[in-house]
Amino acid sequence: MLQFCLSQQPEAPPYAFKATGIRVYSFEEALYHVFRYWRESVDDVLSDGMVTWVADLGLTYLAARMKDLKKVDSFAERMVGFLTLAQYFDEKEIAGLTGELTRWEARREWEQLKERGDYFLSRNEPYKALPLYRRALQYDENVPLLNNLAVAQMRLSGYGEALRLLARARVLDRENVALALHYAEAAILSGQFERGERALQKAEASPPHTADIPYLYGLMAYERHDYPAALGFFEDAAARDATVPLYIYKMADTYLRMRKFDTALEVLQRVQKPDEEYHTKQAEIYAAYGNFPAAIRAIKQALTGGESVNLWVRLAAYYRQDYDLARANDSITRALSLDGENDTARLENARIKKGLGRIREYQAGLTEVLRGFKQRYRTE
Repeated sequence: MLQFCLSQQPEAPPYAFKATGIRVYSFEEALYHVFRYWRESVDDVLSDGMVTWVADLGLTYLAARMKDLKKVDSFAERMVGFLTLAQYFDEKEIAGLTGELTRWEARREWEQLKERGDYFLSRNEPYKALPLYRRALQYDENVPLLNNLAVAQMRLSGYGEALRLLARARVLDRENVALALHYAEAAILSGQFERGERALQKAEASPPHTADIPYLYGLMAYERHDYPAALGFFEDAAARDATVPLYIYKMADTYLRMRKFDTALEVLQRVQKPDEEYHTKQAEIYAAYGNFPAAIRAIKQALTGGESVNLWVRLAAYYRQDYDLARANDSITRALSLDGENDTARLENARIKKGLGRIREYQAGLTEVLRGFKQRYRTE
């Protein structure tokens, strides 16, 4: 059945959802986004910003109803109330989602926040996971939360903070071997090798003996720049479990540090199922010795697996370094359309604008990135 759009303004301003970065231009698009990505939309639905946007669309009567919905105590009722403000979904669709929302609401607050944080961590967006995990810790301090927050910190190179979090988690669960290994990794990456070695020795004393143990010994040798020793440990880890591509990727990294580019590419061929990370690593190696056309091809291959802000940023950077600023600009525009708040994307955007000679946009971009850093520093 043909449905007419409630908002008929020809130049309607977009609303950008914070978590997904997706921009919508009509109320119906907002409804679909919330229905499709309701976990990621919980901070936007009925927010002051969204209410103002709906009013700006000329839908003042819906904006007033949204304000009333904010007073409803039940999360599930608020969400369903919003989704039924217009006759966009059928009863079966609403009934199915209502059950899911009700079950989710029944869970404890920290679990809901952790679930949302885990989602962003799985998408390799740890900067979005951090505030959710921190909010969850205000409700309950437990091992899964401390561990996952530490993992997010490590992905953002916050190794000292990760070590502190994992030390607290180990107080709560002293016999957890996985925690000991994560603690060892954080210690190694923060340069505290003696702590890392003690944690590894404790893990070795408690079966099962996973391939992660030689891998972490290899990581310690790698961080100490003892690359031959590192390669031996990584080979040992890969021999124990050939299904884990991480061990092979780290071998490739080691050969890259040794500037043995061809050997690094050969090692990658041992990965059993090439995936997004495989092609990204391949691109890193090509870029390291200046073969940017090959790096661009590899990133394009990685992008066939789905949209990724990080991959679009990499593609933009490789185009820029290959002096193809037009394609670099197209790629970074795509990245920013997916996540306009991504600092890495905004920084790369500034570099490209500088290359294009658009100095005012370059300076404005740098100012935005700096402002974002300051805001995060104040809230952490």
